[in-house]
Amino acid sequence: MSTQETFEFPDDLVAAQRALDAVRAARAAFLAAVPEWTEPQPEMVLKDGAVPGGEGWSEEQKTENRRLLEAEQQASHVVSAHPFWETLRDEDRERARAGLESLGGG
Repeated sequence: MSTQETFEFPDDLVAAQRALDAVRAARAAFLAAVPEWTEPQPEMVLKDGAVPGGEGWSEEQKTENRRLLEAEQQASHVVSAHPFWETLRDEDRERARAGLESLGGG
């Protein structure tokens, strides 16, 4: 039996999970595209070799990261605070959360 057959998630909760997955994917893509260091770093020379420095993030990149992080936090809150979770027995919530995450593709 699939999770979809076991739990009938409200449409707004499924949409909220998909929105959370989308913002998480957007933030992951953003983080993969920006420099490793948020602030400029000099090269560090260690006895095992050098660790390259970096230019750091621009102010626009810092602003975009904050925007994406806030969006992720808000979307996460919408999912976790949804009234649906209160309709389940405690022992079913973890399985239902995993099922919802799989519906969203996350």
